[in-house]
Amino acid sequence: MSFSTLIRTAIAALILPAVLLSVASAQVSYSVTPPSYTFSATTVGTSSVGVGIIVKNTGSTTFTINSFTLSPLEFQLQDGWAPLTLLPGRTETYQIKFVPDLAQKFFGQLTFQLSGVSGSVVVPLQGNATTTGAVAQITPTQLNFGPQLLGTTSAPQTVTIKNVGTTNMKITAVAVDPPFSVTGFTSSVTLKPNQSLSVQVSYYATQPGTYTNTLVFTPDVLPTKGAALTATAVANPNLTVNSFPLLAAGTTAQPYFAALTAAGGQGTVTWSLAQGSALPAGLALSTSGTISGTLNSTVTAGNYNFVANISDSAGNQASQSFTLPIANTTGAKCGNITSYVANTSTPLQALTDLGTGTYLGSQGGLYPGGSNVRPADHDGDGVTIAQGIQPLDANGHPDPNGKYVLLAIGMSATHTIFYGMQLDAAADPTVNPHLVLVNGAQNDATSGDFALKNHGVWTDIFTYFLPQAGVTANQVVAAWVDDVGYPKGTFPADMSTLQSNLESIAQNLHSKFPNLKLAYFTSREYGGYSNSPNNTESPEPFAYESGFAVKWAIQDQLNGLASLNYDPSKGAVLAPWMAWGPYHWANGLTPNNDEFFWSCQDFTSDGIHPALPAGREKGGNTIMNFFKTDSTTTPWFLSH
Repeated sequence: MSFSTLIRTAIAALILPAVLLSVASAQVSYSVTPPSYTFSATTVGTSSVGVGIIVKNTGSTTFTINSFTLSPLEFQLQDGWAPLTLLPGRTETYQIKFVPDLAQKFFGQLTFQLSGVSGSVVVPLQGNATTTGAVAQITPTQLNFGPQLLGTTSAPQTVTIKNVGTTNMKITAVAVDPPFSVTGFTSSVTLKPNQSLSVQVSYYATQPGTYTNTLVFTPDVLPTKGAALTATAVANPNLTVNSFPLLAAGTTAQPYFAALTAAGGQGTVTWSLAQGSALPAGLALSTSGTISGTLNSTVTAGNYNFVANISDSAGNQASQSFTLPIANTTGAKCGNITSYVANTSTPLQALTDLGTGTYLGSQGGLYPGGSNVRPADHDGDGVTIAQGIQPLDANGHPDPNGKYVLLAIGMSATHTIFYGMQLDAAADPTVNPHLVLVNGAQNDATSGDFALKNHGVWTDIFTYFLPQAGVTANQVVAAWVDDVGYPKGTFPADMSTLQSNLESIAQNLHSKFPNLKLAYFTSREYGGYSNSPNNTESPEPFAYESGFAVKWAIQDQLNGLASLNYDPSKGAVLAPWMAWGPYHWANGLTPNNDEFFWSCQDFTSDGIHPALPAGREKGGNTIMNFFKTDSTTTPWFLSH
């Protein structure tokens, strides 16, 4: 809660202009920037954009951030831990956000204890909370499309957001992911009381199966709101183009690749451009349906439209209009659209597509035998565990009014992607109201850090992330883990180290959270665009190879390794039940068999971290879809 008036006044007097604070002592030299921070006005029920408080070692002597505290609860930690040793020149960022629960001014502070520095280093914080009379109403809250023939677009369905409150609100974004699309929104729209905005949602059937998604509205003064989407695609007996009409983005003056696909028809399918259509200069469409080449330097950023024709051996014909977005270079290595097996011209192939094939002697597939399907007995155990999950009170006892937690573990990219999922889940009316998503992933938190029982990354989770979400360690029932380390050698040695770390993480999850029963693991996304210093942070093929570490860790449990036992009938329980979560690696612009890909524009300028909002939403959507559809998650993730 807020401080007393006396304490508020005292802290307010400490608020300094947001300029660099630099301090030198006989032992150490350091800086803290900014030395104070005032958040912009924030509506109760929402949160501000986080600010990074940076501690830097500006001297020549190593020192340690022994500990830190943050108060009151309205100022919440997103990132940064202690103890942490800072070498000369090194920095550590403590990311803070403002989450008010009352309409008033809040005064707080982030306090550090540094070795070699007498007293505390205090960063005053201030935030002003406001209220809104706006109330968002979504109609309908669920849409169902299908069954839809491959290569065809559904009839549009309308979703309306209405302001049924007493003050204005602005809709700043409306988002949905392929194979769904939305029209009717182009820029921010202010909704006065009783005004509404209607958009049209369509589904384009690209691959057989069932798809889920969330249409997300982002108001400026309210949490995200949305509608849950479900669609089914079925085989089409007629020749048709089943590639999504909006293609992967290309980058100016860089190589490009896209693989167009067709369904139905007879015999060989031949592709060509329709008369009068043209691709951006430098690109060509092959008769087999691939678009490739290097964009001419004269091609500027923008959307380029063209029509492709197909014909089969029986003379059947079809056509499709496409949009190819071209964007400016991001600063990442946008020309690395494909990665290869070391010292060969063989492209890396997703584990899910590799199957019984091998990579440097190791078999593909997510599970043994080159299969992507969870073994039936293991799946059955997971389903049984999932069906036993129920709301818990703070002490971990069953409580129909209680909560349960899905906890994310990993590095900064994991934090970004899970945050994308949190935004979708907050807007999705089908998510179980007892479920709380807690983001425990942190910047620079490698698998080796989480493998240590007493590392500061765990302290953050217990001291800040769980209490900030209003839950306890006793209420954590499941975890999603996506983490790696830094490559030091070659395959498979690096992956053996990562495998060991992942297994230690599983054991730590069991020992630290008494009711955590399920753990889902994901390997890294594409790392070919990385331009990090010395290319150490998840480059290729390291990012790709991390999938083998996940596979081998899960395989150890399947093989009955005692240190990963989850079944009390087989001895001491030392780990949760383990399985793959979503597999979201793809070889750059070369799509997997499920048409998943990563473009350079999905990442920030370092080529590592998912960009906002594109990469965040793409990654978050893969997790969201997994948890909404997997047999071991739907019993507790969804409302029933």
